[in-house]
Parts: sequence; structure tokens; C-alpha cells
Amino acid sequence: MAGRRRFNNAPKTSLEQLARQRQIQIDKRKAIALAMARKASSVPAATPPPPPRHQRNIDRYLTAIDEAHFHRTGSVEDVEISTVYRELVRSAIEVMNSGSDQVVMSWPLSQTCPSGIIALLALGAVGSAEQISSVVKGVATNTRERADGVRGVLYPYARSTHAPAREVQVDRDWIGTVNFDHLKRALSENEEPALKDYHQVLSRVRSLNGRATDGHTYAEFEHPILDEIVPHAPPKDDRSSNSELLWRTRSKTDIGKQARTEDADDPSKAHFFVYTIRERDRFRVQLLAVRDAPHLMILDLSRAGRGRLGWNWQKRAKEAVDCLREVHPDTGVLAITDDPWTYRATKFDILGTPTPGRKGRTQPAKSKVVLASESAIIEDRKHERPTYVGATKIKVDGFFGDTDRTIEKLRGLANRLNDQSDAEGASTARALIATVRRSACLPGSLTAFSRFLEEETTMAMAADLLAQYRVGGAVASLRDPRNLASQAEAESETTADVTAIMKVLERATPMASLLDDAIKPALRSSSMTLVIFRKDMIAEFAQVEMTPRYPKLAERIESGMIRMGGDRVLSTIADLPSSARNQFKRAILVAPTRPSILALFAESWLPENIVILADADTLAFAAKDALRLAEELPDGPIAKRLREFSRAADKRVSEIGRHAVQLDGLAPPEDVEYSAGNVLDLSGGRSDKGLIEISMNNGQRVIARKSTQIVLRNAGAATTAFIEVPASKVRSGDEVCVIGPAFVERARTIVNVRAKAAEEIREYHLQVRNRFARVEGSSIAERLRNVVDAMGTPKIPTVTARYWVDLDPELEKASHEVVPHAPHDRDTFLRFTGALGIGATLADNFWLWAVVAQRSHRMRAGNLFHDAFRGILVDPHSAIAENSGRSDDIRSLRALAEEHVATVAGIRSLVV
Repeated sequence: MAGRRRFNNAPKTSLEQLARQRQIQIDKRKAIALAMARKASSVPAATPPPPPRHQRNIDRYLTAIDEAHFHRTGSVEDVEISTVYRELVRSAIEVMNSGSDQVVMSWPLSQTCPSGIIALLALGAVGSAEQISSVVKGVATNTRERADGVRGVLYPYARSTHAPAREVQVDRDWIGTVNFDHLKRALSENEEPALKDYHQVLSRVRSLNGRATDGHTYAEFEHPILDEIVPHAPPKDDRSSNSELLWRTRSKTDIGKQARTEDADDPSKAHFFVYTIRERDRFRVQLLAVRDAPHLMILDLSRAGRGRLGWNWQKRAKEAVDCLREVHPDTGVLAITDDPWTYRATKFDILGTPTPGRKGRTQPAKSKVVLASESAIIEDRKHERPTYVGATKIKVDGFFGDTDRTIEKLRGLANRLNDQSDAEGASTARALIATVRRSACLPGSLTAFSRFLEEETTMAMAADLLAQYRVGGAVASLRDPRNLASQAEAESETTADVTAIMKVLERATPMASLLDDAIKPALRSSSMTLVIFRKDMIAEFAQVEMTPRYPKLAERIESGMIRMGGDRVLSTIADLPSSARNQFKRAILVAPTRPSILALFAESWLPENIVILADADTLAFAAKDALRLAEELPDGPIAKRLREFSRAADKRVSEIGRHAVQLDGLAPPEDVEYSAGNVLDLSGGRSDKGLIEISMNNGQRVIARKSTQIVLRNAGAATTAFIEVPASKVRSGDEVCVIGPAFVERARTIVNVRAKAAEEIREYHLQVRNRFARVEGSSIAERLRNVVDAMGTPKIPTVTARYWVDLDPELEKASHEVVPHAPHDRDTFLRFTGALGIGATLADNFWLWAVVAQRSHRMRAGNLFHDAFRGILVDPHSAIAENSGRSDDIRSLRALAEEHVATVAGIRSLVV
């Protein structure tokens, strides 16, 4: 024990040790202060400025391209480079000069050829070089200065992008003479082998005369094509046989028998080269294989390019741009787009530069829009600018209903799966969106369409065509428990909605009803009408479906007064002489896509009246894109058309509203009524602030909030139609449909809205019971505490919450006896549903139907009737399609509404 160390005090706490520790800290602080002083006093070495970028003369490039003669393959007629490709070349040179990024949208035609742009740049580079005098083998001769190199990266690459460049021939005399001048200088100055090889090969094209190796003469071999004057290949992998310099001409004529070094085809040596990187290649690996920084990268974000990248094209394009900036920071990017939404996303999200700071905004990349009236690289020299006529009146109509509501749910599901990195599930959900919209936009039911295909084609062909209207496989994939998507789908139960809406569309589609209303004026018009569908097959189906309902339609089609066809029928009519085409005064577009709607307004000739029929979802997106596109274009007839369409579409979408109407055969109970008298109170009985009183000329009054939707009769419609507007926008003289006691008393014998509320409350109880059972906890009391804790403040007593989850007795009752077990104020209700994992959209629906509809306050139950009948009046096509067996009742209800229209006499605010 004597040898053990005593620990009476903590180690290193003696006075000497503490003093030593203090001195060590003082010495460290002095050393740090001295180092900081030396650093502050020292003058940093001046960083040498980066060498100035080589500036290419844009005007000289374009002048050289204009001097080069071009021909269509096999033709001797001279043509010139189209306006859109001149602008693409100009933008490419700007990118190479600055090393910055630029976005160009060619609209509405978009079959751009990225390799053709680089080929034109190569022509401009060799043709714009200054002419000089050199001594070759002791003889003075005219030569040219060394040409600028052109090396570009194409991503995502596909061989099909070369097709337009193969339709263009470059005059052999011009390109051969210019390159021979360069070759003479290369011989006199001992030029690099790759550049010498390039000029040597192209200078030989002067000897072309069209004679092929088989001894015959062909016009297409008299000149080289644009696609073969710049070699292309992947930076790292093997190249194809048709990618070398003059690959086509060398294989078909005797010019390939002459010797050459082939250095011009080497990706590591060539001065003129196209580095091709496919979407499946490892972008970084390929880019690292490019030894010297390329002069630019062309990012193909056209419709075809986005299709190659896949549904997550934005992410992949952004990754490619970031990789380029890391590997070759001095290389600029030229992004080519053809869609307004893609154009904006590329400007901000892909090529935009974020500004510093927490609230910094993204600085968009430089951008411009080019009107592409022709998709070819070349155009006739006598090309005239088009004169735009027609489209003086643009009318829009559509539908919402359960179709677009289901599409919204599918879009939300796809976004959730995308966030969870389930690419396959997100793609499946997006495919379902297309299928649902495609089916709803048919001019007849799915059953009738199936019967039509079986009669007009074979069973095998009908099965193939109907495959794109079936959802069974996609629904099964989303529900498969082996897939990640099944978990997200189980929470939203979206596939159940998809299956339900497809069963509805098997009986009727909203587009069929919409087209019926649009075609009626054409049956009695003295002018001709053009009805445009997506495909000729759909046009034939519409004719078969509508002829039995409208016997006069067959006569009008036979006489040519009504012409139905696919998307090419408009161009066919436009090519007719003006005396013939001007007889068509109206064009009806049935279910066009968003891009086709926008492209329509770029047509030089259109009928005076344009009617567009589509679902509200498509109209809303197209309206936004049209307005953005109009802001990018110079003021003119196209921009005017786009703005007019955007205004009409936005107005119609707001008038349609977002209603899902479901009817049944049960009569509503008698305890639902409005207040006595001529006052219709739509305020909901909450706060009295911000109310508006609308007085009618018949003595009726409507009290509503500023945002409450009021049903008006559309005075501008040719037939009776109803729209909805906020109460704040109602003006004196407007015709309001007063859905008051008299209207409801007669309408509720036609359709039942209260039964819908009973169904929703039953569904609400099932949702709460199932979700509460999944809450963590070993007992009901513990699960209740967890739910109450998740609701946050203000704290809710567990006794109160127990009433909300005690649902077994209510589930056993008859539907008309069910009472909602739910919070009575909206904030608590939403906190409760949120704690159980019920989404905001579904919770709002439950609040409206399962809570408000069942309250003892009869005024609010009457308000529910107002909301439901409003949906039937303003969106009748969805209501008829979703309740095909009750179409007569819905038409009776709309006729009844006309009897309850009153004119607004005055409006005043109720200030409390």
C-alpha cells in the first residue's frame, strides 16, 4: 500500500503547472498575432490576367456562309440558309466568343440539326479567313490566313439528328477553292498535319462531276453534302463508318482512292470536329477524353432530345452542364428548345446563375426566340415573309370534373415518387395521366370507340390501338407491393380514382358533349366549318358517333360544308386558292395538345373564328405558355393571337370552376332549407367582415363574401350558358342565377346532392378509423395521446379526441342517420386530419361535404346545395359524362336555372 500514488488533488493543478499552462497560451496568441500581422503587411503577388478570348467576326462568318452556294440534294437550283439557322449560327458564335450560355427557342417548327449548325460554323470559319499572299515553292500565290477551329460537343446525341444536313449540298467549286487556298498556305508554312489533311481532302471536291464508281452519273454526287464536311465521333468510344470526313462522297466516287493522313478524323488532333455524347454514355468520362476544351456545347432540349433524356431530363441536363463547367469551364453552352415551358426552365433552372445571399434570385441565361416557319436548313432565295390573316375571334370551352381532379392526384403521386427516386413509378403515373386525358378527350365513349375499331379494322389492330386507352397494367404496377410506388399509392388511393373514372368514360366522355354543343351552329351556318382532330382515325370515329344524333351532319359533310380531319387538314385548306379557303369561316379544334394549340397561332392563314375544345388542365397550362411566348415575340399578329387566346382560356377556366359532380337517385331529406324571405345568405355564418350584398331587380338579395363564386348567365354565348365569377366582380346589369329556396325546392326533386354528403361522411369515418389504427401505440389511450401531441397547440383534451375516433357505431347506421364525429371548427379539423396523415386536398373535401353539409345549422346545408348546383350549371359536360344515366335530369336542371335568372340592380358592401 505504501507504493501507491495518492490522489489528494487533481492532476496538473499545482501552481507551477498552472503558470506553465498560462505561459504556453500566451506564446500561442503571440505567434498567431505575429502571423496575422505578417500576412496583412505582405503584398500578394499580382495574378496575371487570363489571356483574352479569341473573338470571331460574326458578320464575316455570315457573309462567308451567304457566299457559299447551296442546293437541295439532287437539284441544281441555288438556295440559301434559312432565317432560323442564321440566328442559330449567330448565337453559336456569340457563345464561342464569350464562353457564356444562351438559350434559343425555335418555334413553332423545331426539327433543328445540331451537327448542321457546327458544319455551317466550319464553312463560315474557312470562308471568313483573310486573303493573303504566300510563297509556295518559290512562287507567290494568293492564300488565306489560318482559319478558326470549330470543335463542338453534342448532347444528347442521336444519329437521326443528321437527317436535315444530308438534304443540303454545298457547292463544290466554292468549298474546293476556299480550302485549296488554305492548303497552299499550309504547304508553305509547314502547317499541323490535322489541319493540312482537312483542307487537302475538301479541296479535292472540285473534281466531282457526279460520276459514281458504278460508271453512272448522279446529280446527288456532284457536290458534297453538309453532313460530311465535319467529322464526328464519340470522344472515347469507337466511331461509325459514316462519320469520317467526306464519308458519303468517298464511298460512292473515286475521290476516296487518293492518299491522306486521316489526322482530320482523329478526335484528339482535329481542328474541326463534332464530339457526340449519347444519353446512355457516362458524360464525365466522355468529356474528360476531350483533350483541349471544345469551343461550345450544343444542348439539344427539343422534344426529341428531351425524349432521349427521359422524364428527368431537367436533372440530367443540369448535371451535364455542371460537369462541363467543372471539366472545361471556358466552354459555353447553346441550348436549343422548342417549347415555352422548356425554354423558361432552361433559362432559369438549367443555365441560370444563382446570385449570392439567402434571398438571392437566379439570374437567367441570355435567351431569344426565333420564328421557324420552315424546319429545313435551307429555303428558296425568293422566300417571302408570310402575311397573317384570320383568327379575329377566339373562343375557348372545356371541362374539369373528376377527370382533371384525377389527373391532379396522379400528378401529385408522380411528384412524390420522383422525390423518393422511384423513376419507374413516376413514369407509370405520368403514363396514366396521358391515358386518362386521352380517353376523356375522345368524341365518344370508350365502349363505342372499341366497337368502331373492331368494325373498321381487324381484331389484332383494334387490340393494339386500344392498348393506349387501357390502365389495367399501370394500375397493377402501382399497386404491386414489391414496388416502392405501392406505399405512396396506398396513402392517396389514386389508382382507385383512376379505375372509377375509366369506368365512367366507358359510358360517356365530356368531350362528346362539348363537341355536340360546338357543332350545332355549323349545322345551320351558310359558311364552311373545319373540325380538326388529332388524327384522321379519331375524326372518322366522331363522324360515325355524331351522324345518328344529327342526321343533317352527313349532308353537310357530303356537300363539303363541314370538313373533318386530322392535324394536317388545316394545311391542306391553307394551300387552296384564297377564293376557296376563305369560304371556311370557322375552325373547331377538338382536344389539341398544348404545343399544337400554340403552334396553331403561328399559321399565316386561319379562319376568322377559332373554337378550341380541351380539358381545363390543358387550357390552363397552354394559356400560361401563350402569355410567356407572346412576351418573348415582337409585337405583331402572332403575339396578338397568343394574348387573345391566353385571355380567353384563363377566363373560361375560371368560369368552369373546379367541380366534381356526382348524383344519385335518393331524394334529399326534408330538413335542408334556406332562410325564409328573399335573402340568400352565402356567407356561411362565420365572420361578418368583408361581406357584399347583391340586390336584384325582383327584390331578391344575395349576401356573400368577396371570394364566393356566383353563377351568371353568359350573355356573350350563342346558346344558354352559365359561368361563375367571384362576388367581387359582379356588376350592375349582370344576370345572376339565384339558387335560392324556390330553385332548390324544385331542383332537389330532380337531383340529389345531400346523398353525396352522406357518402362522403361514410368515407371520412373509414379513413379516420383506418389511419388511427396505424398510429403508434399499444392502446387506444396511447394512440390518442400521440394524435393529440401531433396536433400541436392549442392542446385538445383526449376525451374530446376520443369522440372523433369512436366510429364503429356510426359505420353500422344507415346512410341517412350517420352523424359526423369530427371537430366543428376548420382549424382543429385540419390539424386533426393532418395528424392522421390525410392530405390537405382530401381534408378540404371532407370538410365541405362531411362536416359542413351535416351541421345542424340549416343555412350552411343550403349553401352546400348552392355549391353543388353551381358545379352542374357551369361545368355541364363533365356532369353529363360522369352521370351519363342522368343527362336528362341535368338538362332539366339547366332549363330550370333559366327561370331563376335575375338582373343585378345594385351592389353594396356590408361594413360591420
